[in-house]
Amino acid sequence: MTNHELLKALISHSETMDEAYFETAHLAACLLEKRLHEQLQQLVNGPVRDGDVICKSNRDELVRLGLAIRVCHKGEQGFTGATYFSYTIMRAANNIKAGKVAA
Repeated sequence: MTNHELLKALISHSETMDEAYFETAHLAACLLEKRLHEQLQQLVNGPVRDGDVICKSNRDELVRLGLAIRVCHKGEQGFTGATYFSYTIMRAANNIKAGKVAA
């Protein structure tokens, strides 16, 4: 199983997890490619209008992984937002980056 496949499996199972949710998010943060961090952080702070995303191909990959979803915002279509699990992953990634926890 590749890192990408393992990441996708962790993300898909996160919806039904009660225990080990934060540990799974930490593991997902370690597996998430660094090139996707900036885009995911933008979506966590969103939702973001489709024309304003940093990189459409990265956004599309995050949607395929299950970390981003297409949403309506203030009565309009054309936005992408982050899932709850994405927020937890980015929080873990930021803690790792800041040296608050080990990778």
